[in-house]
Amino acid sequence: MRSETGSLARSAALRGALWITLIALITTGAALTLQYVGTARLIEARQHALVDDEATALLGRYRDGGVLGVAGAIERAQKLPRINEFFYLLADPAGTPLAGNLVAWPANVEEPGYHTFTTEVVSTGGQPRQRRVEARAVLLEGGFRLLVGSLSDEQWVLRERYVSSILWSFLATGVLGLLLGFWYSRRGLAFLAAATATGERFLAGRLEERLPVSGVGDEYDRLAETINRSFEEVERLVSSLRAATDGLAHDLKTPLTRIRARLELAQIENATTGRLREVVTESRQDLDGMLRLIEKVLTLARAEETGGASFEWVRLDTIVAEAVELFEPVAEDKGVRLLAQINPVRMMGSPTLLAQAATNLLDNAIKYTPVGGEVRISLESGEEFARLTVADTGPGIPAELREKALLRFARLDASRSQPGSGLGLSIVSAAARVHRGMLTLSAGNPGLVVEISFKSVAAKAASVD
Repeated sequence: MRSETGSLARSAALRGALWITLIALITTGAALTLQYVGTARLIEARQHALVDDEATALLGRYRDGGVLGVAGAIERAQKLPRINEFFYLLADPAGTPLAGNLVAWPANVEEPGYHTFTTEVVSTGGQPRQRRVEARAVLLEGGFRLLVGSLSDEQWVLRERYVSSILWSFLATGVLGLLLGFWYSRRGLAFLAAATATGERFLAGRLEERLPVSGVGDEYDRLAETINRSFEEVERLVSSLRAATDGLAHDLKTPLTRIRARLELAQIENATTGRLREVVTESRQDLDGMLRLIEKVLTLARAEETGGASFEWVRLDTIVAEAVELFEPVAEDKGVRLLAQINPVRMMGSPTLLAQAATNLLDNAIKYTPVGGEVRISLESGEEFARLTVADTGPGIPAELREKALLRFARLDASRSQPGSGLGLSIVSAAARVHRGMLTLSAGNPGLVVEISFKSVAAKAASVD
């Protein structure tokens, strides 16, 4: 099985290398071809300009002195030393040369204009030789013909070098492309193999599995970090679900056991009508508690499912002020001072979820603050942030237990003697996470300080509409 997997990986890497090499070859060929075409056109334009200048000068001689004037000008031009070697031919209507250094009129030159051909050229030593010439043919009056040209050897040399360069480039690109492409493809396949193996172990129940990150910071590292964050979120949800199942089972088992015990005892004792009313009343209280617990569980589930698409512009300061107004009588009855400092804040969010978070924070703070204590709630704002803080003077939470306090059904008192479901801070944590905020618990010396920081929420420090 392992050898078959290795063979498939090598085949996939080879296919990837071939594709990369093909793309590199096409790119190299296109680049060299464009360079060759541009250079060839530049050389051709330069040659045409030189030939045009020379032909224009001879046509001027023809207008002044006729055919004899052109022949004389050609004879004189041939004797002058020049950087660019020109070729001339003045022929009669039958094609017989009258003047110039071309042996005969080219057979394939019949129409006026530019032509490229190979012909015999008389050298300075008087010996004819084959040369590649690009010339302009001009038809004169009386059937006489004039041919003015220059060597086009540069274009042929350029073409030969282009062919040689593209062959060597294809060879070098092909070899390097195959080697580098095979290496790069194997690297990608190695990452996929590692991701597959890690994912299979993760699905087998090893939720602590994570993809390795090389630290290079390339696309593979970014993908690994994204997958690892997904694994972490799944692990968090599974752990939270396990804790929720255990906590929910415990919190429901106790009142159900009490209800059953009351009913069985009433049946055994043949309870009177008054005693039955007490049993019904006490059982109804337990049922109400269970219904409140279920409602909180549903609230937490809805909080986890809340998405940004359902957000709207809300006045966070108004939501917090309403929560303070709701809990002022509760704090007063318990003998706890409730102090508030609220600045205007307008942000995108879920008004229901934000209100639930604010009320849960105040409920917990007042519940755990002793008589004569103090609860302070503040809402600060800036250009790109808002910060909601609730501080109390209660017993606080030890640093090692603060992370646990955010889990579902987390109860720091193992005996569960204090009233509550352990979902208050879980709902607050879900609200912060949904709004891309950061929830932190810290010591208040004495007490606990709970802070939610919302970033990039278009908070307004001044007046808010």
